[in-house]
Amino acid sequence: MRAMLTIGFVLLVFAAVIGLAAWSGPGRSAVVPRALTMASAVFGVLALIASGFTQIGAGQVGVATLFGAVDQQPLSQGLHLINPLKSVTQMSTRTETVNVHAGPGGKEVAAGESVDAISSDGMRMPLDVTVYYRLVEADAPWVFQHLGPDFAQKIVIPATRTAVREGLAKFSAQEAYSSKRTDLTTAMQDILRQHLRALLDDYSFKGQGVVLQQVLLRNIGIPDQVRDAIEKKLSAEQQALAMQFVLQKETQEAERKRIEARGIADFQKIVTEGISDKLLAWKGIEATLEVSKSPNAKVVVIGNGKNGLPLIFDSSGTSGGN
Repeated sequence: MRAMLTIGFVLLVFAAVIGLAAWSGPGRSAVVPRALTMASAVFGVLALIASGFTQIGAGQVGVATLFGAVDQQPLSQGLHLINPLKSVTQMSTRTETVNVHAGPGGKEVAAGESVDAISSDGMRMPLDVTVYYRLVEADAPWVFQHLGPDFAQKIVIPATRTAVREGLAKFSAQEAYSSKRTDLTTAMQDILRQHLRALLDDYSFKGQGVVLQQVLLRNIGIPDQVRDAIEKKLSAEQQALAMQFVLQKETQEAERKRIEARGIADFQKIVTEGISDKLLAWKGIEATLEVSKSPNAKVVVIGNGKNGLPLIFDSSGTSGGN
């Protein structure tokens, strides 16, 4: 825009000089100087008019300044007619990212985007965090005036480094590595929002300026010895659970055998109580009657005692040789 303005002024000055020379010189009626003067004047006017137009690209917002004064009305994407003396700076309103790496092993992160983060139990843990943010179009003039077009380097990255450090300090290495990764991400996001808001409040600015869209914990790791210790602890816990299952199973088996033995004992008790002397005598009489019905020769021996039962031996098969 400034270039078109300069070209327009140069062409008009050139047209004026040529015109004066053509009219004042001996050949002032020549056609060529007149044509050249008219052409320079026309192109100069067109250049001046063109210098008053500016185009804001897609996903951009324009901030106009005139001799250092910032126009508080942002220029949205599209074509605008403005004061040719104003200069326009375009700033992105698209979603941008900031990557922050903590601990050793960062390869794609610049030195200014690294942080030394330590867990609550004093463990230095490597992790990678990505922050998604965007510039609020309506607040672009304020951000440009107070923070500059490189506001991400000035506020977003430092606040993210602080959020990573303070967020990790609230969790132990094992919690951050395994059970509370989501809580760690939420803590970092809340801390980052608080720091950005505190910075804007320091300027007494009530707008948003920059919108924090999302914080992603892309990767987190711990030293090998700590990882081995955690895995051993988890393995021991699994073994303890397995042993509890075995003990529970053995207890149930012992209880089953105890119930079975109690049933056998109860059965024997019932049977023992049901067998009386009278029943045995009666069964003996029944057996004697069955034997006495046999046609074979028999030897009868009377048992001892008043209730002794006769014992009958079959002598038909005995030999008389001895």
